[in-house]
Amino acid sequence: MYLHNFEGHCCAVNDIRMDDFAREYPLLDDVGVHAQWQKGSWQITRIADIWTRTGKVLSLPYKGANAYPSFQFAQDGTPLPLMEKVLKALPREMTPWQCAFWLTSPKLELGGESPANRIQIGDDCIVGIAGDAGGLMAA
Repeated sequence: MYLHNFEGHCCAVNDIRMDDFAREYPLLDDVGVHAQWQKGSWQITRIADIWTRTGKVLSLPYKGANAYPSFQFAQDGTPLPLMEKVLKALPREMTPWQCAFWLTSPKLELGGESPANRIQIGDDCIVGIAGDAGGLMAA
């Protein structure tokens, strides 16, 4: 009985963290990603799903749907080029939400900036730092 209550509390804490994240970093749904995609075809309405399956973008399960942090897209709605490299470098054991929190947390090795900021400016050093995140999972 105690464990059940504890698990419920953890879920509530996680829900609060996810809601806080969504307020700070706008999330797009499938329709929003497609609407932003300026080079796209009206026939490919599931482009966000395609980009997720091919590792180009991060998809987060949020309130029963797929959500896509807007920081990973360029002005024309396409995925930022470094996003795919960073996602491939991050440990496979990380959940989508762990990846999202890692991407948006300040890093000492980036002078207090977040990886998401560095991805947006095209700083390739972030790929190596993402690869080093595996040490965090082992700790």
